[in-house]
Amino acid sequence: MKRVDRSMVTRMAGVVLFVAAWQALAVLGNTRMLPGVTDVLLQLWELILSGELFEHALSTLSKGFAGLAIALLAGAAVGIACARNRYADAALHPVISMLYPVPKLALYPVVVLVFGFGATSKIVQVGLECFFPIFVQMYAGTRAVPRNLLWLAENNEVGPLGMVREVVLPTLLPYLLTGLRVATPIMLIVMCVTEFIGESEGLGYLISRYSSYFDTASAFAVIVVLGLFGLAADRLIVHLRTRVVFWERGVSL
Repeated sequence: MKRVDRSMVTRMAGVVLFVAAWQALAVLGNTRMLPGVTDVLLQLWELILSGELFEHALSTLSKGFAGLAIALLAGAAVGIACARNRYADAALHPVISMLYPVPKLALYPVVVLVFGFGATSKIVQVGLECFFPIFVQMYAGTRAVPRNLLWLAENNEVGPLGMVREVVLPTLLPYLLTGLRVATPIMLIVMCVTEFIGESEGLGYLISRYSSYFDTASAFAVIVVLGLFGLAADRLIVHLRTRVVFWERGVSL
């Protein structure tokens, strides 16, 4: 059996064991608080047929990816600026290092006071949370650009655009995609949590609503959807890295 096939079998075995353990706990516990796998799948199918799931998923993902895009632009710009300019690094890096470990969700009440309960506050909150992992990766990537290649490009009279295309981007892309891979699940978590409060749409709102009705099967069904979105986004980024960063095909993610 090929190595790829063995890896696939191992992954499938892990999924099967997890599902089996879940079902066994649900049967042994015999409580509504932990529904069985079949109950969750039935509720998921009903949510899909009703169209309600797609409406709320679109609300969550549209705001989430808007915040992620802002974090990507800001994190990349500030990370590159700090890595390339010692004055910007001296001014901003200590502040960013101090704010990074602070739980940004603790600032959500302040964000709500400033931007209200609408979409803007959620986009800002996602941007705050996702900025830092992207900044760290872009800072490290910019510092990792080989100086000898920069000097070689300068000696061969390569222009600024050519230097960016031939030297800087090939070094930065793996770091950028790694930062995006870390930030994407954070985005889903933040959107879910912020939709618990003062919201009438989104996947987080659905989880909160079903939990308040003690309809845990439906709540778990929405959680499964969030997990599938996270898995799909992760695999997409890994595939993109494999195709774009082709000189690192041997790197397994």
